[in-house]
Amino acid sequence: MSPALIILLLMTIAPAIFLISKSLTNDSLLNSTSNFVGLENYQAILTDASLLHSARVTAAFVALVVLIEMIAGLFFAQFLYKKTRANSVAGALLIIPFAVAPAVSAMVFRELLNPNYGWVNYFMGLLGLPDQIDWLGNSFTAWVALVGLDVWQWTPFVALILIAGMSALPAEPLEAASVDGANAWQIFRHISFRLLAPFIGIALVLRTIQAFKTFDSFLILTGGGPGDSTSPMNLEIYRVALQSFRVGYASSMAIILLIVISILTPLLLKILSRATQNEEV
Repeated sequence: MSPALIILLLMTIAPAIFLISKSLTNDSLLNSTSNFVGLENYQAILTDASLLHSARVTAAFVALVVLIEMIAGLFFAQFLYKKTRANSVAGALLIIPFAVAPAVSAMVFRELLNPNYGWVNYFMGLLGLPDQIDWLGNSFTAWVALVGLDVWQWTPFVALILIAGMSALPAEPLEAASVDGANAWQIFRHISFRLLAPFIGIALVLRTIQAFKTFDSFLILTGGGPGDSTSPMNLEIYRVALQSFRVGYASSMAIILLIVISILTPLLLKILSRATQNEEV
């Protein structure tokens, strides 16, 4: 196990220790000296209005996209889990958005939403809808663009996990419930959902963690604008570290984000487990 442990230490534990040590200093790329400041950076973060705003933006984005993607992924899985030729083709097409790099997807969406020559406004005009929308120049429409991009790209990921789960479900309980007169919704709610709980938990945790890490889309599509209405914590950390060069303060922000994700992940699993137990009762 030594090679694997060495790789683990080098790739995860060592960078984490380095990040924690930096978060306790006032290190800056513009200053060659670095002084130990203890928890001063963390105290400053709790009163930093811009960072608190970024935290609210991050929380809203994660909650919105994960909820939509879980519902949409479950919807697609209901139709695509059966092994048919049409479903095989649909499953292959479903992988395409997931296979595209997030930065590339963001650049493509930015051009599609361009108010001067973008395809979205063009086709909206053909349908008789407003065709002069500045999608990225308004807070609401910028949020629509960001959420739409994330849902387009990551719903296939959720769907593929749930398709695998539904393909592995035993047929006997479903057939028995159908014979007893249960309708499709009752079968899904009381049997399929409970049996799918482990797969839903995996998809939920992985998507939540990934949503917290979203950076490319915000940077390329909106740059945090208009104003700071779409500025998440990752973008704020980037600005503090690589534009203001306050490495120590940025490290503290990253540690807080890591702590939030570490607390939220087991909490989500616990909530899902409790809901499944209630369904079983």
